[in-house]
Amino acid sequence: MALPSSGPLSGSQIATELGLSATNLSLSGMIDSSSLSSTNPDQYSEFYGYSNVTLTSFLASAFQSGTKFICTQTQNVTFYHDGSNTWPGVGDTIYTNSGGTTPAVGYSRVNFGYLLTNSSGVVTNQYLCF
Repeated sequence: MALPSSGPLSGSQIATELGLSATNLSLSGMIDSSSLSSTNPDQYSEFYGYSNVTLTSFLASAFQSGTKFICTQTQNVTFYHDGSNTWPGVGDTIYTNSGGTTPAVGYSRVNFGYLLTNSSGVVTNQYLCF
C-alpha cells in the first residue's frame, strides 16, 4: 500500500513500504533503496505517495454492489492489481488507481467471469459466467 500523500510521515513507515528492517535506518539509505532520484538535501517529503508495489493494469466492468446482469457488463474500465498474473485472482488486491491507494470494492465482470472483493479491495471469490 502506498505511503500517505500528506501529513506526518515516519522513517518506520518508509522502511515498511520498502521492505527494510526498521533498525539503524538513514534517510539517504532509504532513498537509495527506492526508485526515487535523490535530491540534496534528502527529505522525507520525497516519499509522499510513494509505493513500492508493482501493479498490473487490466480491463473490467465498473464495480457494483450486486450480481444482477454482471455477466453482460462491458469490460471497459481500467483497474490495477498487485498479483503476479495478467488477471487478478483470489488474494490479490484491486485498486481503482495506478498508485494503489484506492481499493475497488464489490462485484466486477473480469475476463471469463466475475469476482468479489472485500472492503479492502482483496479478491475473496471468483465465479464463471455461463
